[in-house]
Amino acid sequence: MEFASTHVYNYDNSDEECVSDEELEHGMTLSDDEDSSDEDLGPAYDNLRGASSAVEVTDADVVEKDADPVYDNAEEARYTEIPGSSSLVSTKKRRHDELPPPPPPAPRLTLAAMPLGEATAHVSANKKGKERSSMKKVSHWRSAPPLGGSSHAEGKKWRRADTNVVSIRFNTLTSPSNMHTGDPVYCRSCQAALSHLGKITTQGGDQVWLCEFCGENNMVDLMPEEIPQKDDVTFMLQPAPTTTASGNSGTDKSLVIFVVDISGSMCVTTEVPGKVKLRGTERLHRLNRSFNELHEDQHLPRERRNVTFISRLQGVQAAVDYQLSEMEREFSSRRVALVAFNNEVEVIGDGTDVPLTIAGDKLKDKDVLKKAGSELSLPKSVKETRKALSEKLFELEEGGSTALGPALLVAVSMASQCVGSKVIICTDGAANVGVGRLDLVGDELRQESELFYSEVGQMAADKGVSVSVISIKGTDCKMVELGKVADTTGGQVNIVDPLKLTQEFGNILSEAIIATNVTATFLLHKGLYIRHESSQDSKATRNIGNVTGESEITFEYGVRKQPKKHQPPKEDVIPEEQESLRSRGSLAEAGPSTASGSNATKTAPDIDKLTELPFQLQITYTDLEGAQAMRVLTQAKPITKDRDVAEKNMNVNVLGAHTAKQSALLALEGEYGAARMNVHMNQRLVSRHSKSHVASRPAYKKFFSSIKPLETRIHQQVRSERDTRGTTYSDEEDADAEEDDNIRNEDRLLLKTASEGDVAGGSAPPQFKKKQKGILAALKKRSRRAECSDDMAKDIYEAVRAPSKGFKD
Repeated sequence: MEFASTHVYNYDNSDEECVSDEELEHGMTLSDDEDSSDEDLGPAYDNLRGASSAVEVTDADVVEKDADPVYDNAEEARYTEIPGSSSLVSTKKRRHDELPPPPPPAPRLTLAAMPLGEATAHVSANKKGKERSSMKKVSHWRSAPPLGGSSHAEGKKWRRADTNVVSIRFNTLTSPSNMHTGDPVYCRSCQAALSHLGKITTQGGDQVWLCEFCGENNMVDLMPEEIPQKDDVTFMLQPAPTTTASGNSGTDKSLVIFVVDISGSMCVTTEVPGKVKLRGTERLHRLNRSFNELHEDQHLPRERRNVTFISRLQGVQAAVDYQLSEMEREFSSRRVALVAFNNEVEVIGDGTDVPLTIAGDKLKDKDVLKKAGSELSLPKSVKETRKALSEKLFELEEGGSTALGPALLVAVSMASQCVGSKVIICTDGAANVGVGRLDLVGDELRQESELFYSEVGQMAADKGVSVSVISIKGTDCKMVELGKVADTTGGQVNIVDPLKLTQEFGNILSEAIIATNVTATFLLHKGLYIRHESSQDSKATRNIGNVTGESEITFEYGVRKQPKKHQPPKEDVIPEEQESLRSRGSLAEAGPSTASGSNATKTAPDIDKLTELPFQLQITYTDLEGAQAMRVLTQAKPITKDRDVAEKNMNVNVLGAHTAKQSALLALEGEYGAARMNVHMNQRLVSRHSKSHVASRPAYKKFFSSIKPLETRIHQQVRSERDTRGTTYSDEEDADAEEDDNIRNEDRLLLKTASEGDVAGGSAPPQFKKKQKGILAALKKRSRRAECSDDMAKDIYEAVRAPSKGFKD
């Protein structure tokens, strides 16, 4: 576990910040001088400082760039609104005697009094100055409102980001530490495992463990050697079987299946300078000669001659053949199979047997496809099949449609016979034949296809198979759906130039699976809760599936609201209209009450009375040799109520990875507004740190450059919605959505009933309103997924996989 700060920030109430409409319209910005919070204010700032008659400046003044003012209290930050702007300026209380008088206005010379040349130059310079002024960046600090106060700035209020974030990397699963005998001992209330932090006392001759997470008393019977003494221990749940297909200590006999698109569009060519001789082009040359027996010049006038046109399929063939050579040299025991598809699916296997062709109605039957894949024999080692497989590879020809869904299901079913297998799909078009078609019109048909890819992804993850998807640059493959399979199985998603496929295949093959069936359970003290989960509990479990050395997940936690003194604790009631926003962390709240949540108990100590809090991570997994184990990591972190202390010891790498992942997940749910607000809030958090810690400024700029592409892509999509529809799919449900043609008839009727508020002679019951919100949220998600471009999907899935080490400068 790696924390975003050395301290837990124990706030009483979450702070709010406001992001102005102007800032949202400009998107993320990074000023040239990040050590000042008042750069690039533009004409509004000049008007504020020069027009003393319009704005009464008494005991507050704008902090000038590079100024060194003296304050009565350096901690008293204030904000003031710029006239004529929705932005706010950070101000601080200043002594009256130190307030500088406004500068006298400069004398103005009229154009009539100027010589003609000077007047022309003056007009030109003034015009350029206005152009530069209009191009000035909008600082991301302009719109922060005062803590606990209200702002008149137009924009959105959002919960102020903090450092309560934890990152978990899985690269250490390859080397289990402190193997512990016996089974783990769990708390009967919260299921935390006994660790080195546990306190065991003797009461009446019995051993009692007071759980440090929930305060539950647990009767135990342990020998001293059975009590963990380290913060990182591993329990062996089930030993490995005697035979394995692939393992850390043995020979790599894993299976790699290349699934290659050979539809008609794969014949599209790319121009390459020079004469390039490719293997497999002899047949094409013979065909050309048969049409030009006299060998006449076939070039057009002024046509470039010293070039070669390479088709997409030729690029794939060359890249796969190169990887075959590399595997024969480096991993000669690895097994490789080939599956090709157009309007049929051809299972070539290792090239030594007769190919299996699946066509017709069989392409629409999932059971038939699964059976066909699972009954295929496993390939021989690549050192035995290299030559035959290469020959079959270069015999492939383009033509037909795209039965991608059936080919994927057959390949995954075949790969499921070998744990740790990889399926690599290379395609240039959307599936349009058989199961998993992505060219269908109609909501129910699209949902059926989406469900298909979800099921295939889960099937692959359960069997320890990773699926990676590569599409050709400039094509549309509905990557948002295919990427779901890769994301579920720990694979990669990318869009590449056909001439760079070799490098991309190499990157995928170099990232080996190190564990399968991975599940991570994160436990907190009952005074904390985990954000962005369906239930605001002190415990969350995620099914990760396959992991590589680069796999990483993050958690964000909040502080539960403490009941007031002399009042009994009560369940925290979230207003219905705020429920969806609060679940996304957009509202500034102190969290659910201490008494709420399944882990809350009356005997647990108050968080304010503690000096540190425990954290525990339980990782269950199966290694590549078949052994099942559970790794338990437990740490304690000090508490602080001072935000400055928590931010002083910030880990920008962890915050960067979490920001990317969380914003990407929100975007996948269609919550573009929440995704962008999450980016802006965390940018402000890291920016504050960089201004007080010079050494962290390179890390802040790395944070910016890493997150900016995702935020820009989402912003562009929102603008596209506005341009094409006149409005956007609102993040807040609107009452007019019942008129949308994308809503099914039964849903439209329910929306109308709920919005009219005419049920049983009164307002619509809460269940109708809740159902209405669910329908509108689902509509927004479906609509945005349908309009999501491949480039945007690639950026989103890359952000979901973002590792914290990628944010190191």
